Amino acid sequence: MASVCKQSNGRKSIQFVGHDEKRKTLRLGKVPMKTAEGVKMRVEHLLSHRITKHALDRSTAQWLSEVEPALLKRLVNVGLIDQRESTRLEDYCEAYYTMRESDTKPNTQKKYRNALNYLYDFFTRDILLKDITPGDCDEWRFWLTRKGLAENTVRKHCAVAKVFFYNAVRKKLIEENPFQDLKATSIPNKSREYFITAEETEKLLLACPDAEWRLIVALARYGGLRVPSEPYALRWDDINWVDERFYVSSPKTERYEGKEGRMVPLFPQLRPYLEDCRELAEDDAELVIVKHRRGSCNLRTCMQKIVKRAGLNQWPRLFQNMRSSRETELLSEGFQLQTVVAWLGNSPTVALKSYLQVREDDYKKATQKATQYPAVTAEIDG
Repeated sequence: MASVCKQSNGRKSIQFVGHDEKRKTLRLGKVPMKTAEGVKMRVEHLLSHRITKHALDRSTAQWLSEVEPALLKRLVNVGLIDQRESTRLEDYCEAYYTMRESDTKPNTQKKYRNALNYLYDFFTRDILLKDITPGDCDEWRFWLTRKGLAENTVRKHCAVAKVFFYNAVRKKLIEENPFQDLKATSIPNKSREYFITAEETEKLLLACPDAEWRLIVALARYGGLRVPSEPYALRWDDINWVDERFYVSSPKTERYEGKEGRMVPLFPQLRPYLEDCRELAEDDAELVIVKHRRGSCNLRTCMQKIVKRAGLNQWPRLFQNMRSSRETELLSEGFQLQTVVAWLGNSPTVALKSYLQVREDDYKKATQKATQYPAVTAEIDG
């Protein structure tokens, strides 16, 4: 089907009749005859694949993933394979990054970019995907740690690398994901947990500058909403005053089927703050939060000022701990876990891992209950 041609200057080429029945030549340059014979065998496999449309054998697919870009281009030119994405690290990663821009949030894109910069710094931009080994990935992880990055930050970068290289495997650009075995699941940092009590919440509400800010705090602490994305998406049409519930659109999870939003009770602690803003809003207003929106207000900075004005010490993760406090509180009030996670829009696994807290009151209740039931000691017959 194919034959090796040797020229007087030592250059080798392979001649064959393509699937279009035209004679073609694949030029190899000055290579040993053994190498030329090996390429000839691959050419025959590729040609058979083109003609019969059968799946390409595993060894030839592996060979294609390892072939140098120059030869790969020649294979494309003679019609043995289709144009393939570049397997140079920067070319591939930037192409995938661009493809994902349409379905990822700005924060995710920023996370991707940070991880890519670390990949380029360590591996260089010109390395081929196939040349990155699992051992190299281990060294990259150690390198990130030596740079002083926190463990969870390192794990986030490893998670991004896994995503990018998993796609390369799916496209058959490489055989396996060299980052596959790196730990990428974040570890909950219990030292950053803080339960905001009802008393502290009331102080916060009193320290807020206006009705909209009181509603933002109430939505976070009493409604368990993600701030700022979910309050910003809230519309007056989403409020069902009669059935005492409201629909929360969730930009964070909208790309997952069935996770576009959720129905949340109009909790008694929350309702007065919604009513106050409804009375102040224009009759034709659509959005609930109008004055304090992204671009006109830095919510985190303003929240820090409110905490200080309330006479409280600032806690870590200002808004997430308010949401976490509400989830913990609802469970302690007797609601089932599946009900609470449906209202707050996370999964039981995420709730148990990252949101639910052990409060000081829990210890007090446990010891109080214990004292109600005196220990029973059994007499042992001598």
